Amino acid sequence: MTAPRTPGARRVLCALLLLSGLTAGALAQSVSEHAVKAGFVANFIKFTQWPGGGDAANAPLRLCSTGSQALQGQLALLQGRAVGGRVLEIVPGAVSTHGRQCDVLFLAEGDAHRLETLLRGLGNAPVLTVGDLPGFVQAGGMIGLRIEASRVRFDVNLAAAQRAGLLLNSQMLKLAGKVLQ
Repeated sequence: MTAPRTPGARRVLCALLLLSGLTAGALAQSVSEHAVKAGFVANFIKFTQWPGGGDAANAPLRLCSTGSQALQGQLALLQGRAVGGRVLEIVPGAVSTHGRQCDVLFLAEGDAHRLETLLRGLGNAPVLTVGDLPGFVQAGGMIGLRIEASRVRFDVNLAAAQRAGLLLNSQMLKLAGKVLQ
């Protein structure tokens, strides 16, 4: 196999390798599970297209998140990172019952009791939902992180993403453990 010839192709290849090869157990000495999950979230954002253009194309991408302080800290490291010409703005902590003020909404296990309410409140708003709750994609979330054999894996609810008008990169879909249609 030959190496990609353009810097853009190399970045995509590196990001895909990151998505497919990171293990929580193998990297525990140097990188926490929370850092791995934050890396996945960053790559999910890179491989998602939001609808619209105009002013929205230049507006910051708002990542709203809940979860442990360790996860919040890792996601906070993404603050200011440029993704597709837009800058990430991290909004930690409390998420309102509808979350429509977000472009990306990360839900953690502590949100299980209000998951249905949060997802219903979003309706078909173009908000990428990512979570690490068991059964997240089956409940209507778009990308669910899970640990399998000491590896961070993810599943995708493609139908939920399409209803929200989001386009997920086909290479990312190929790396998903399960894709619900």
